Amino acid sequence: MTLKNRVEQANGDVVLLEQFYRQAVQDGKENAFKEAISQCLKEHPEDKILTAWACRLDIQPLEIPAIQVDKIASSGNTHQWLVAIVISVILGALFIAFAGDKPAIPIPEAANPLFWIGWSPLTALAILLYLALVDTRKERTRLYTISTLVIILITLFAAWASWGKIDDTANLIAIHLPFIVWATIGGSVAFANPDTFRQYFSFLVKSVETIVAAGIYIIAGVIFYGLTSGIFFVLGISFSEAINRTVLALGIGVIPVLALASVYDPSVSPMNQKRTTGLARILKILTRLLLSPALGVLAIYVFWFIPSYFWRPFEEREVLIIYNATIMAIIALLVIVIPGLEEKFSSKLNSALRYATLSTGLLTFVLNAYALAAIISRTYRGGLTPNRHAVLGWNIVTLVILVVSTIKLWISKSDEWEEVFQRSIGQFIILPIIWSLWIILALPHF
Repeated sequence: MTLKNRVEQANGDVVLLEQFYRQAVQDGKENAFKEAISQCLKEHPEDKILTAWACRLDIQPLEIPAIQVDKIASSGNTHQWLVAIVISVILGALFIAFAGDKPAIPIPEAANPLFWIGWSPLTALAILLYLALVDTRKERTRLYTISTLVIILITLFAAWASWGKIDDTANLIAIHLPFIVWATIGGSVAFANPDTFRQYFSFLVKSVETIVAAGIYIIAGVIFYGLTSGIFFVLGISFSEAINRTVLALGIGVIPVLALASVYDPSVSPMNQKRTTGLARILKILTRLLLSPALGVLAIYVFWFIPSYFWRPFEEREVLIIYNATIMAIIALLVIVIPGLEEKFSSKLNSALRYATLSTGLLTFVLNAYALAAIISRTYRGGLTPNRHAVLGWNIVTLVILVVSTIKLWISKSDEWEEVFQRSIGQFIILPIIWSLWIILALPHF
């Protein structure tokens, strides 16, 4: 009996339908359950239980006239952008105030402590405010409120532990605090949705898309400001350093919420965001084109560079940094390249993508193990400095993620590998979060 037939027979029995759904999620067949609900709803459009399930699973249950859809979308977009613009201007003004008379850059040695500690929490709070004003569901509002309190508490502790310091510990806090506040935002949008782990994976993908959108805004802003200053220079007017600092702080404050509003729809869960159009589609195409060259570069690393220059990362810190940066970049590439819910491939293309992902994961694991051996050796010979402490932990975290996700990808069924990989990454994202918290909360006391 197909899942659709089971749903049809169970319709009217809400308890049995709930059991079917939970079993489908447990078996990794949530998409099949959604499809069954969708098919049943098409045959029984007046069924209230099926309509309720369609709303719960973010399935479009009704055929709405195009004119009405356009009006609703236009109204929603106007409100969303008005909120985004107002919050962005306020955040830009706060960045100017926090930067003071120093550059608006997240480096303890150069920036005002208010800025390098506060820029990421302020950005996170602005994003949470934007989400709460656009997505007004009560359960979401509670999660946004909890996330806000968590971010404030962690930021206060980070400020207490590193205020006025410019040492390695302060630099590590400056690097890890943005990651923690980002992860907290992820929790606020992923929790209380079906299949939380895949929701968090989808949040990772949307985060990369938002960063790319922010990069586009930055490029546009730099070009505009460059042309503007050039025109005034021709007229004999040069902008002072104070004006340049103010524009920089305002610009980087305005961009984050606008970038998010450009690519993320707060009314639906991360897993149901559109990934087949616009910037998301470009990112998908680009990363899949890069997968083969990345696999080739990894092969060169593993089979030629490491045997030929085996001891270089053990002796040269810069080489080890490049290795670790490569590992992070490849993991990000693997996250983006996995197909989303709306994407359908032929069996051959799907199989090719699966084995390319598996090969890339295996080679990255080898490179990660090699980098871990190098940092252990450097720590044994030179002692456990704060930087080595952080890098050692990150190497272990990424190694565990690569081992688990690669093994699960290897043993998964050919038609379920995307879901299995996504869920495994979502499950183990807790490890880098824990390690970042350790760096912020515990490392200052060593």
